[in-house]
Amino acid sequence: MKKRWTKKELVVWGLGVCGGDKGWVDTEDVGVFLFRKHPGIFGLRKYREYPNVDVARIQLADAKRDKGTDDPARVIQDTDERKREARRRGDEKRVVSKDPQWRLNELGRDWFHRNRDAIDIFVSRAASLGARRAAGGKQITTAKISEAVTKRVRARKSFAVFSTTKSPAELSILDFFAVFNVDAHTPSPIFQRERTRTLSALDDGSTEADYATRLSEQFGDRYRTYYDELLASGS
Repeated sequence: MKKRWTKKELVVWGLGVCGGDKGWVDTEDVGVFLFRKHPGIFGLRKYREYPNVDVARIQLADAKRDKGTDDPARVIQDTDERKREARRRGDEKRVVSKDPQWRLNELGRDWFHRNRDAIDIFVSRAASLGARRAAGGKQITTAKISEAVTKRVRARKSFAVFSTTKSPAELSILDFFAVFNVDAHTPSPIFQRERTRTLSALDDGSTEADYATRLSEQFGDRYRTYYDELLASGS
């Protein structure tokens, strides 16, 4: 089972990738970077082509709060540093910042370097799946997409046979069309896109992924000519 990273964890990862493991980073830099990587979560609800920087700002502010062993503070805000320096000098003047900057603290740096590769893979997978917002702003998450694709695979009668025998003998062109959500007229580039999304949605090494891979190998190169071949052979 793949780990489902929280929005806050993705933001902390984004801060690290943007250089927050070495120095201060602007909120907008983090927000725009995350939007480019995962627009379904980090874009505006109504104007989907624009980043929602407030998501990054809110999660960064939350990430600087120590919530215990399981959720310690992993982020420092520049105003906190200036407040400490002001108190050291005995200056009671309020320290404010309209555009705060952020960086990872020691715990944050350790966490980032331990989890960076795994989150890189997760985000790339989310992009392949096309996680997005439906009409009305409802989030269609990668988990929901994976669930739907897995259900689609398991609904095929041949899957039950394949899961026992591992034999591709029972696989049909109709299984191929149903699993990859294409038909005999679908252009090859669109099939390749759907193939990537389908395989990305299935757990690596699972029977479902093996089933979909076998279908792709058996029909991927000839699904558009399959019925022509049948007619030509007189079958």
